[in-house]
Amino acid sequence: MSPTRLSAVDMINLAVETPSTPMAIGAVLLLDGDALPDAGGPRTLSAIRRAVESRLVAAPPLRQVIRPAGPLAGRPVWVDDPAFDLDRHVLRALAPPPGDEAALLRLAARLMRGVLDRRYPLWRIWVVTGLAGGQVAVVVKLHHVLADGLAAIQLVLSTVGAVPADGPGADRQWLPAPAPTWGELVADRARGCLAALRRRPRRPSPARRDGLRTFAALRHAARLSLNAPVGPRRRLAVLRIDLAEAKRVAHRHGGKVNDVVLSLATGGVRSLLHARGEPVKGLSLHTTVAMSLRTPGQEAEGGNRAGGVVVRLPAGEADPRVRLTLVAAESARAKRGQPPTAGNALLVWLARLGLAGYLSRHQHMVHFVESNIAGPPAPVQALGAPVLDVVPIGNLAGNLGVSFLALSYAGRLVITVQADADRFPDLPVLVAGIRREWAVLNAGSPGSAAAA
Repeated sequence: MSPTRLSAVDMINLAVETPSTPMAIGAVLLLDGDALPDAGGPRTLSAIRRAVESRLVAAPPLRQVIRPAGPLAGRPVWVDDPAFDLDRHVLRALAPPPGDEAALLRLAARLMRGVLDRRYPLWRIWVVTGLAGGQVAVVVKLHHVLADGLAAIQLVLSTVGAVPADGPGADRQWLPAPAPTWGELVADRARGCLAALRRRPRRPSPARRDGLRTFAALRHAARLSLNAPVGPRRRLAVLRIDLAEAKRVAHRHGGKVNDVVLSLATGGVRSLLHARGEPVKGLSLHTTVAMSLRTPGQEAEGGNRAGGVVVRLPAGEADPRVRLTLVAAESARAKRGQPPTAGNALLVWLARLGLAGYLSRHQHMVHFVESNIAGPPAPVQALGAPVLDVVPIGNLAGNLGVSFLALSYAGRLVITVQADADRFPDLPVLVAGIRREWAVLNAGSPGSAAAA
């Protein structure tokens, strides 16, 4: 069997990671404490550990580590951790008073800080107690090399028992497999190089050419306070809107739900920049919109299968309704004209030159990142308790100090805004702008409601 190597996109995630910008993603799952045997006490912690342990055979990323392949042996490989210790990965945490959502988000932001130790499997889970109303939360932290957005949500839910562990070998006891030898890795790399030579195109890679054209078109992005080296502290804010209402608003303006998210983000950033005294007239914001490249059946597979396109957002337009129509048109145009892998191809090339990290910290082509993940359409359970809410957590990197990550869950669209806590003390201004934006867009819809 061939060894499992890190992909080129995985190598980018490792290349741009710094102590201040850990490439970790995750989620907060809020559980109904009344349905748990001891509301987050030792029995709950033990139940999560048993749930994870039962999935070690069927979920290789949970018990594997990254190991260098060695000279002439190619990219690093995933190998089983022979000293895997579940107690290192499943922990407890206490929410600070008063135990409300704001306190939980502050705790989650703190837990997401810091890089995961690459000597061990790259994930952590915390069972959070001390929440108001006897609720219990589960905070999950994964390194981005384990999975991208959709696969990460699948991995999170399956890890804590929200999805049955019915994969191959789920009922067997896990035993670590021996790591491949250096000679085996050299031979595997040689076979891969020969195969690549046989299918190597005679012309330069179209994806790389498209990536260069895309980057060249973005070089005139406005210089804004949004772009500055990211520090280590994070701040999270969450908004919730009805998914059906978001779909109605999107269709009314010729777009999709993600266009609504992009328009809300644009309105929020516009409000922030205006409050900071930065000109917004005629302003175009550049955002990277992440796109899943997974085909049906690949939703639960690990690794990264994602690309992205850059969308120019008309922040200079003052009317939210007109802006959403323009955003929908720009988004469709970007998807038609930009291959989603073009940026990846160029970043891989820069990573090979050792320049990916430098570029991410000094670029002035993109202002923020946005992503939208389709979560479970119906409520799920974890540890036998209903999952009341799922809050996705993305990451910040380089000089992109704010990001937007949306997740649909059980008929609701949850939008998480993450920002550098030191550079965005005025994050509430941005969030208030999003709420005003949604109030205008949703006015007149049947059963319309403000963002929660």
